[in-house]
Amino acid sequence: MDNLDNKIKNILSQNIELSYKYQNMIRNTIKEKKKNIFRYNGFKLISVTCACVIISTSIVFAKDISNWIKGIFNNNSKGIDTAIENGYILQPKMEYINSNGIEAKIDNLIMDDFNLSFTIHLRFKDEITVGKISKICLPDMIIVDNDNKILYCQDENTFKRYCSNNELTLKYKDFNEYNINSGSNYFIKYKNLQDNSLDLVYNLYANNFPKSKEINLSFCNIEFEKDENSGNKTSIKGNWNLSLEIPENFYKREAIVYRVKSCSNPKINVTEAMVYNTCMKISLNIQEDLIYEPGDNEEIINKKISKKVDEARDEYLKNARKGNYENLSTFNSNPYVQTSNGEKFYPTKNSSEDSGSSNDFMTGVITYWQTFNLTKYEASTDLKVYLKYKGENIIVELEREK
Repeated sequence: MDNLDNKIKNILSQNIELSYKYQNMIRNTIKEKKKNIFRYNGFKLISVTCACVIISTSIVFAKDISNWIKGIFNNNSKGIDTAIENGYILQPKMEYINSNGIEAKIDNLIMDDFNLSFTIHLRFKDEITVGKISKICLPDMIIVDNDNKILYCQDENTFKRYCSNNELTLKYKDFNEYNINSGSNYFIKYKNLQDNSLDLVYNLYANNFPKSKEINLSFCNIEFEKDENSGNKTSIKGNWNLSLEIPENFYKREAIVYRVKSCSNPKINVTEAMVYNTCMKISLNIQEDLIYEPGDNEEIINKKISKKVDEARDEYLKNARKGNYENLSTFNSNPYVQTSNGEKFYPTKNSSEDSGSSNDFMTGVITYWQTFNLTKYEASTDLKVYLKYKGENIIVELEREK
């Protein structure tokens, strides 16, 4: 088994001309166990498909306001933009929290089961010139809700301190419903040189953000660089605690459930088809023939699976070298979902977790999942999902459950 793991790791040593985007995808998927391109665990080979990187509050429903906030989170999700256009955005009436001469407040926020995005407005004292700041982050930021669920924390000391202060038995990086496994990206959206302030956007991603009624965001350290890629970081200590009441339409959000009406391939079993405020999720599996015989012993099974892993790796690398990115997955081509009025919605490009496939060689079951930009605001009673599996065009007809 160790030799097989070494084979997988050797993928990185191959001399392949790939774009930075795909090099980064391969490195990330192999480095993290959950995202391994080829993972040998219980005879499983996983092939992940990259999708191409408390105060008074108010909700804004007006289209003219949503127009300027549209795209503010830069998260490559048309579904989130659609949700914002339909008023699914929180813009709190928040006062600045001042610590060590730096003021902070939350300007806007959107939250559902999979996304938690927000903008923090930071206003600096005169000794710090915003125009010279190239990068900025909040390394010890922790976000918790009214049930003491930790939605985000990337700093182990902060995590342990919070758990100790609140008598929680959670362990760092041991994820569950009270310790959410969330990733993030962040960037400077806008600089205002006149009042020496900037907007810092954070996009958080998870599979199970809770239906929180309050969110408390706190940090004690602001870290920034003045020169691009210089590596020279400046840290400012303080104590900023930002609290928000979450509106009812956020924490009472419900998904639209669909069931299969028909499928062009009878071997396909759709296990989930749901439409949310910001996206549509679909999962399915396919029963394929086993690669070993019923009488094979464990040694023979291991050899056959090892051979299959090698073949899958070679095929992957061959397509990568040729730039055939559409063929890097068993599910190639560009899938889409179509509403009853003919409108098409394609996969979101929010995060690598949004789509992927796994192959369980022990059972012969291939699993596939995909996220589309269709939202509750465009969803029709009947939907059609178009995808391609091993060159075969698949059509799945769905109807809304009553």
